Order: sequence, then C-alpha cells, then structure tokens
Amino acid sequence: MQALIICPVGPSLMHVFFNSLFPRVSRFWLAVFSVGVLSLPAVPVMADFTVSEGKSVLIDNQIKTSARLNLDINGEPEVALSKGIALTLLVKSHLYRASLASWHFKIGEWEDRLLLEHHSLSNRYTLTISDSSITEDFATLTETLDFLGQYTKTVALPDGVSANDALQMRLQVSLSRSDLPGPLKLVALFLKDWRIGSDWERWKVTIP
Repeated sequence: MQALIICPVGPSLMHVFFNSLFPRVSRFWLAVFSVGVLSLPAVPVMADFTVSEGKSVLIDNQIKTSARLNLDINGEPEVALSKGIALTLLVKSHLYRASLASWHFKIGEWEDRLLLEHHSLSNRYTLTISDSSITEDFATLTETLDFLGQYTKTVALPDGVSANDALQMRLQVSLSRSDLPGPLKLVALFLKDWRIGSDWERWKVTIP
C-alpha cells in the first residue's frame, strides 16, 4: 500500500504562486475592459439639444447674439434630476475671424453655466445662471427648458479685431458630465443617455 505524501507549501512558494496569478488575472480584466471601452461610439450622441435661428450683430464694438435652444432632458438625466441631483448646462460661444486664405481662426470664446435643480419639498425646479447668480423658479421641467429656449448674450469685441473683419459666431449647448457627483460621473461616461448636446451651429456676424 502506497502512502499518500503531501508536501507542505511554504509561505514563500505561495507568495510566488499568487504573484504569478494576479498579473494574469489583472491583464485579463484589463483586456475585457479595453474591448468594452473601444466598442463604445467614438462620437457622443448629439440628438436631444439643438441650436437654431442663430444671429449675431455688431453694434458699438459689442456683439449681440441670439439663438433658439431646443432642449429635451429625459431618461437617466431626468430621473437623476428628480432625485435631487443638480444638472449643469453649458452654452459655449466661439468667435472666429477669416484669414486671407479664407480659413477661420478662433479669436474669442465664452461660456455660460446654467444650474438646473429640482426641490422635492416644494416639487419645483430652479434655474441659476452662474455669472449673475440670478435664480428663476418653475413648476415643471418643461417650463424650465422653455425659459432657456430664447438665448441671448452680449460680448465685447476682442482687442485688435476690426468691425470690417469677416467674423463668424459658433454656438453649442450641452449637458456637463464633469459637474456630476463622483460615482455618477463615472457611470455617465458609458451611458448613452448622458451624452447629450447640440452640434456646433455657425453664422456670420453682421453689421446693421
């Protein structure tokens, strides 16, 4: 009868075994994660926000811009908002000047941050414009977004820019994922519902 011999495994041997195993496991999950990330759309979905009826007029070295913002917040962002998570909307405007080669170069940029919140106790929505600290109160989300529909902004003509230059204004509105709370910010990187914003719309700056 043969005896079963069990060789004890010392701490040093176990250490070597796990050190050789964990890198393989880590590399496996890293590969799975990479494949998942690469399979995501490279370009964010820009379907829920649009910009229309854009117009910019140069008067007394000031550019007055107006545009129609068509906004619709639904899905996961709407649910998060109803649970008390604030959403920040970004309205970006860029000023371009045409060169002799007909290329346009950016010569100015501005950004408005609009904080949207829902208050469960009053069941009302508030909208705060960061630069002015003005807060508006609304009964529904639809009313809030309708209020944002007509966007206007006045900026000074940058130094070194002439009224005779060929100027072009570009404008975009989007939901800021970088302003979300930490855990939700990570989730928003991978969920289509959170990748909402408009295309960049452009138009000439005119002189009345």
